[in-house]
Amino acid sequence: MNRIRAIWNAGGAAIIGWLNIPSILSAEALAGCGYDGLLVDLQHGAATLDDAPALLLAIEHGGAEPLARVAANNAAEIMRLLDFGAYGIIAPMINSAAEAQAFADALHYPPRGSRSYGPRRPQRRFGPDYLAAASASVVSLAMVETRDGLANLDAILAVPGYDGIFIGPSDLALALGLSPRPDNDDPLLIATISDIIARCKAAGKRVGIYCSGAAYARRMIAAGCDIVSVTPDLLMLTDSARAVVAATRG
Repeated sequence: MNRIRAIWNAGGAAIIGWLNIPSILSAEALAGCGYDGLLVDLQHGAATLDDAPALLLAIEHGGAEPLARVAANNAAEIMRLLDFGAYGIIAPMINSAAEAQAFADALHYPPRGSRSYGPRRPQRRFGPDYLAAASASVVSLAMVETRDGLANLDAILAVPGYDGIFIGPSDLALALGLSPRPDNDDPLLIATISDIIARCKAAGKRVGIYCSGAAYARRMIAAGCDIVSVTPDLLMLTDSARAVVAATRG
């Protein structure tokens, strides 16, 4: 079973890392650091679709669940990533029930969805009976981060076939007329996040959020989030480098 789904079934919250750097070595190394999953960011990170197969395999080999954020809600890209061995998909900028339905359809084989059959990597993990396990092997989250997404949230949540909502706090802050700063605690943004969480719970959907630091991630778990990302790799690298240089200079 997907590790993240197993954590959810046990009543826990999953912690994932966020990869902006398309390095196989660092992906495998970080996968062994205790994360439940690592996400390859194809929307704002440096990785391309061509980089994804090796990165996803390195993450799986390192001991974490391989996930990807697609560049856009594109069925062909989602299906390719699933075939490459992504066992979690986050789709950005979901603004309507129709877009949520298109996302859900790409995740599942017929008759539940429209995914084309060709599971090159998943069959190696799950064996020849992968077809029966395919839907349960993937966790799926639609990002709500715009005014349209907020306005249509209840209709988006009513769509079956995907696990839940992943909050993009930077774009959400912009949609609310706020600054997109890391771990923003503006009262309006926090109230909006709390409302999204409550509505997800009422609809029986999972909910997650992108975080930059551990304290904010813990706060979001306490608020009801089922999955949080914490401190992307590029931020960890630059923060650590600055600290080492400053300490060396004295």
